[in-house]
Amino acid sequence: MISVQVQITARCLKDQGKSIKQIARDLQLSRNTVRRYLRDRTAADYPARPVKPNARLEPFAQDIEAMLAAELIGSRILAELRKRGYSGPRRTFYRYLSHRKTLASPSPAVERFETGPARQGQYDWSVYTVPIAGAVTRVYLHSFILGFSRYQHLSASLHIRQPAIFEALEESFVSVGGVPREMLFDNPRAIVSTPRPNLVFNQHFLEFARFYGFLPRACWPGRAQTKGKVERPFQMVEEHFIKGNTFADWADFARRLTHFTAEVLNARIHGTTQERPQDRLLSEQQLLLKLPATRFISCRESFRKVSLDCLVAYGGSRYSVPWQYASKHVWLRPTCDLGLEILAQTGETLARHQLSREKGKNVVDLQHYRGLRENSGSSKHQLSCLFQRRFPEAGAGRFLEKLLAQYRMNAQVQLQRILALLSTYPREALLAAFEQALSYNTFSYRFLCGLLSQQESAGEMPGPVLLGQERVLPQLDVERGLESYQALLGEVSHD
Repeated sequence: MISVQVQITARCLKDQGKSIKQIARDLQLSRNTVRRYLRDRTAADYPARPVKPNARLEPFAQDIEAMLAAELIGSRILAELRKRGYSGPRRTFYRYLSHRKTLASPSPAVERFETGPARQGQYDWSVYTVPIAGAVTRVYLHSFILGFSRYQHLSASLHIRQPAIFEALEESFVSVGGVPREMLFDNPRAIVSTPRPNLVFNQHFLEFARFYGFLPRACWPGRAQTKGKVERPFQMVEEHFIKGNTFADWADFARRLTHFTAEVLNARIHGTTQERPQDRLLSEQQLLLKLPATRFISCRESFRKVSLDCLVAYGGSRYSVPWQYASKHVWLRPTCDLGLEILAQTGETLARHQLSREKGKNVVDLQHYRGLRENSGSSKHQLSCLFQRRFPEAGAGRFLEKLLAQYRMNAQVQLQRILALLSTYPREALLAAFEQALSYNTFSYRFLCGLLSQQESAGEMPGPVLLGQERVLPQLDVERGLESYQALLGEVSHD
């Protein structure tokens, strides 16, 4: 049996007009053999040979079969075999695989489109089912890639709504240190209201694009290869990171995804550029548009009140905050629906939680309740002693005496709330408010809040910024003639 190459050579010589005798002499074959293969064009086709791994691959034969059954690609299988001790050449491994696969049908030819440094970035997302914490979870991977350097940034979310897309893009811009001049997208509703040919972008998305200064572009529907730079790497992510891996929790998934992006995607020699993306980024980074000083303000933050048990509701579950912020309002900021950041009105971060995937759960950090019993007694006597320790001054003592006399039935509630003001206002501001309350002969928590708000608005002390909240006038808890408070109400009304 002769090779296919010899058979083709014999046909070419025959087409050139040479005789069978001459062909047999040139190829050192018998004339009957030449006649047979020229007469039967399929005679030279070799039957499939059995797979015979060499001595180095033979111990891994079962592992290879299992990974092929799991539909892992060759490079992923080779990487796994390297971890298990295979030290043979790549060529031997791929020759072994070639016996088990048939050639795929050729894809339609396309023209490669390359862009200059900092000119274009591409964004896309893909959904996967990933085993996390023992449960199969639907995860959306957001991918951003720079067209010139091929530098890539990956992030994950549990949904694909507009806030998650905006956050993924913002994280990507921060990761590369700037913004490309144009961004290429597919046609999700969060970005494109009406696809081509009558292209209309989402209005809120245009505000986002204007804020960061990039020109938005959208692909024609059904032309995914237009943004092939960001489409193609998803296969590598799926084959080398998603398949065959399990994750202990969300933190483990996010940490390993970041490591995979940095150590594999951006550190490998890219097949097209023949350079590492992280190296080419250095020359592209200098030409990117500068990042704005602040993040884009969207509607994803919400303003909520903390309950008396130090929990705030979000998404059907409740999350703890430090006990000093009970009954106060806080800002809630979800992060790609994987976590929840809770901020004070001053912008200070109070707590970070992993979002519960089940509704009706209480997600509690016990550190948020540490010191609560020592700092908030349950009886009037305990609270009075605590107040005296916090405010040993004579004026504060007179204030306490008057408060206890005025609120015989619910002094505990008033004292608890007044002591909690120490976590928000300076101690000196509270002492000044006590003196002023003595002059007006009223000692309620709400009246003190009004006095403190008045001091804050007058610039007499640093205090919390009440975002989007109106100034609250002091409310009096005693029955007196309003003419006694005319001066005070006149001052407060100017706020």
